Amino acid sequence: MKDLCIFVAALVFFGCKTSSNSALRDLEGRHDSGTDAITEVGKDLLTDLSGEGKVEDVDTGEGWVSEADEAQQSGVDGGCQEGERKCSEDAKVLFVCQAGAWDETVCAPSRLCFEGACVEPWRYGNPVFEPCKDDPLATEESLGEKARYYDAIAKRLHLHPQLKWAMGATVKKKEVQCGDEVCYEPIKSEDELTYEDVERWWTGENDGLWSAHYLASQAFRYAVTKSEEALENIEVLLEGEETRMRITGVPGLFTRQFIPPGVAGIGCPQNLDAYVPDVEKDDNKWVKIGDDGCVYVVSPETMEFVRTEHCGLQEFSGYCFLDNVSQDEYAGHMLALGVVYKLVDVPAIQERVRRLLEQVGDHLMMNDLAFVDWDGRVTEHGKLWVTSLADTPGFLAAESLAFVRMAIEATGRKDFYDFYHNCLLQENGIKPCLHWETEASNPRSYLDYLDMMLAYVGPNGGCKSNFNNFSMVMTFLYLLIWFENEVVEVKEKAQEVMDEQLMRFSSPRALITHKNAWFNFMWAASKKLGPKSDGPAFDAVHDALCSLAEFPASKHRRQADTEAKYPHFCEGRLGDSQTEFPVPVGERCLSTFMWWHSPYDRERCEEVRWDIYMPTDYLLAYWMGRFYGFISEGM
Repeated sequence: MKDLCIFVAALVFFGCKTSSNSALRDLEGRHDSGTDAITEVGKDLLTDLSGEGKVEDVDTGEGWVSEADEAQQSGVDGGCQEGERKCSEDAKVLFVCQAGAWDETVCAPSRLCFEGACVEPWRYGNPVFEPCKDDPLATEESLGEKARYYDAIAKRLHLHPQLKWAMGATVKKKEVQCGDEVCYEPIKSEDELTYEDVERWWTGENDGLWSAHYLASQAFRYAVTKSEEALENIEVLLEGEETRMRITGVPGLFTRQFIPPGVAGIGCPQNLDAYVPDVEKDDNKWVKIGDDGCVYVVSPETMEFVRTEHCGLQEFSGYCFLDNVSQDEYAGHMLALGVVYKLVDVPAIQERVRRLLEQVGDHLMMNDLAFVDWDGRVTEHGKLWVTSLADTPGFLAAESLAFVRMAIEATGRKDFYDFYHNCLLQENGIKPCLHWETEASNPRSYLDYLDMMLAYVGPNGGCKSNFNNFSMVMTFLYLLIWFENEVVEVKEKAQEVMDEQLMRFSSPRALITHKNAWFNFMWAASKKLGPKSDGPAFDAVHDALCSLAEFPASKHRRQADTEAKYPHFCEGRLGDSQTEFPVPVGERCLSTFMWWHSPYDRERCEEVRWDIYMPTDYLLAYWMGRFYGFISEGM
């Protein structure tokens, strides 16, 4: 999504010399002032931060032993019965009686002690989540019935076995008589449609993002059910992920979009302008792979294809692909790879995912946190280092930390470990490690930046906020919290940021009010839980269940009119009309991935039964909810 602008980029970049809230107030008055003003704010902050860096102690996990000792002194005596089990008051330590004495086990930073066992934090206290009842917008179908339908149509219609990714489609239609008029309807019922009935595939610059979310849904589904069909889908989609990286000829670099020859309903652009390289690298451009395995582009002088020196791609002769990949796509790819790595216990699949994560880690480490395209240039939205002004510092810190941390866990490589701990976190002392001028002149721990989210922009509590950014950064924080089980300070800071600066931010438009099932489940699974927390996210889970209950039972294009029902309240970041309160899911126009979009949109849409969106949004939220126990099988 190309407009993931630099405007949020620095979105006041850090506007905040005192606090995020003061920065936000400052920004609300300058959101239309342009990139130059934003850049100046960023420069001011860098100047303010240019003082000598301060090294802060980072908890590696060893400190948990002293906490166990403290807990033992305050409640666990020496006399016990063989096999007896107890938990420390802070739920961090498990005590098991052996030979008349307590043997202590420190639960990993990702787990809590409950009823004599170290459990995942979302299992602490055995929370029970109530189903959504009496919602007037709920469909007749249960959550499970809708999931079964969507899993079936996703495989039959949306997942192309040759393309190996999933997408929406316009299916073939036929004429029918509507009184005195001629109308149209799909050539088959939705229960019968397959990919062979597609007239046109909805391919686009975010193919990888949406299809990767479908892959993540199938990984959660497999973890819950051990479904052979889910595993088959994972195999196909993972091959698509591998192709999406391999076709660029650059390890660790995914393409936005690729198209093979000879597939019905999809084809490479015919307009030669689409293949003319962009001088500023701020437009996505197509390239063609010739029979010799080299990339070809169109010369702006001759308007003819010319051969480049980027070769070695013979297996993709006749293909084309779209360059200039962005962080949007990586949000999807890394979520999918992370979920598959964590939950799909098939050695061959684990190894394939490990290789992909390793290549991403290598690419970022070798390129100082940048995505470098096939042409040797940094992509427009591929600047992940915190001081790039490509986004807010908290956004970029969360992304960089999450991606490198995932590479560490997948590979165990020491160089990734050193890059994460001694460069990104500066644990061995403040020193330059990235070559970018703003980084080299003022090296700091990325943990210092993590709480500089500045996600809510504009008047009325955030009317100008970027919903692409909300979706991406929620994904980054979710992955960082899940994978970071060593440096407790990083994990807890990420939990705090997700909670206080995104979900429960002091704004009438805070994410918690959106009833976004995907966001709510990510937060409920990631928030800090245990004896000293405010407990499970019962209300957020209930709201998510109601949103899923309202979710339509079919994703063909449907009629809706939120313009007529809800008055204009404010202008969005792109000049669009916004409502005051989130529109319920049951009243919205459909989209490729509903959770990614603003719930405040005022829009109109007509019913078109032969236009069918992929159901990834429902499936990802549903199977995530099932995995974490937020949704029971019978709901």
